[in-house]
Amino acid sequence: MNTKKSKGKQKINIKKIERSKDRLVTLSKRRNGIYTKLCELSVLCGVHIAFLGYTDSGKPFTFGSPSFQAVAERFLNSDASSSSSLQQSLFTVHHKQNVQELCTLYNNLVEQTRAEEVKAMKAAASMEPFPEDAWWKMHMTKEQDQEEAKKLLDKFEWLYEKLCDEIDVRSQRRDAARNDI
Repeated sequence: MNTKKSKGKQKINIKKIERSKDRLVTLSKRRNGIYTKLCELSVLCGVHIAFLGYTDSGKPFTFGSPSFQAVAERFLNSDASSSSSLQQSLFTVHHKQNVQELCTLYNNLVEQTRAEEVKAMKAAASMEPFPEDAWWKMHMTKEQDQEEAKKLLDKFEWLYEKLCDEIDVRSQRRDAARNDI
């Protein structure tokens, strides 16, 4: 009996892929196929082709036959004499887009910083003041009893461990926040 291991070539519905990660994977798999078809069209029909695409993250990719720059120059200027104007205009557009993205990122970071400052101020305001006779404020020289000194030492060690754990948790949160950015 002959059983198929895969579904083979099937027709798919053409619609936007919802997950951005899946879109990037599909683009990377299909980009070479697009380039192949454009090259075949250029050879078969004798036409000059320029293809420009941007990913969601803003990364450009191009294809041109004979070259993207030559075809774009011819399209924009109706001659291929000045290649620097095309380069300058493409650079300007790309530069403006990058600056806009950086400004948006900066504004988001400023808003997050302000929100964290407000949270810290609220947390500091909600803390109760410690009583004057708190165990960590006692002077060790006044203690006569070794047993009492041992209890205090245990409390200090417990407090130290708790503080170390809290520092580790906050450090991990900070590292995770940096990785998200």
